[in-house]
Amino acid sequence: MEGVPGGGLPAGAATSMTQVSEGVWGWAGAEKVNASLSALQRDLGGKGKPKTQPCYEVIKGLWIGSSSCLPSVEDLEKGGVMATFAVGEDVPVVDDKKFMHNKIALPDENTGSLLPTFPKAFKAIREGIEDGGVFLYCQSRQGSSALATGYLMANEGMTFDDAWKKVQESCPECEELNRNLKRQLTTWAKWPEFPGLPEWM
Repeated sequence: MEGVPGGGLPAGAATSMTQVSEGVWGWAGAEKVNASLSALQRDLGGKGKPKTQPCYEVIKGLWIGSSSCLPSVEDLEKGGVMATFAVGEDVPVVDDKKFMHNKIALPDENTGSLLPTFPKAFKAIREGIEDGGVFLYCQSRQGSSALATGYLMANEGMTFDDAWKKVQESCPECEELNRNLKRQLTTWAKWPEFPGLPEWM
């Protein structure tokens, strides 16, 4: 409509009936309709494609994703992935013997500690990339994006801000890191010689 960006409705305009909940109908105001249109346009990205993707490549060979939208074995193979890395207690592993599986049983992303695992995790990620590719994933992309950020700091010489910016640019679905994980990454940046867990753990 004329004068309304994106073809929405003028503010305050009455619209047709809409279903509020199962069996309940009411009038939808223009603001609600326009908000729904904007959300739909964001999700489709203006290209007719769903917003959610199984995984995103941060740098060559380093992929991150979510356990709620795991890529297929075929997709992982196309990306050159040879190893997977799950973060979380209840996160399923990719059920295929073609991949080397790693897992960090982080009980809670808001309170749990990744810091002790960094040295061994970064080593495993580097080896996975060298073998062709590694896929990091968790339930909310918090743990996987934190590991990817830390890896860029450890192996690409990036600052926390630059590493996190790279992860966010590569994976637009990654939300801001929670205070717990961000604090651990910034602490590790000041103490890169931190030995981590003993090799036998």
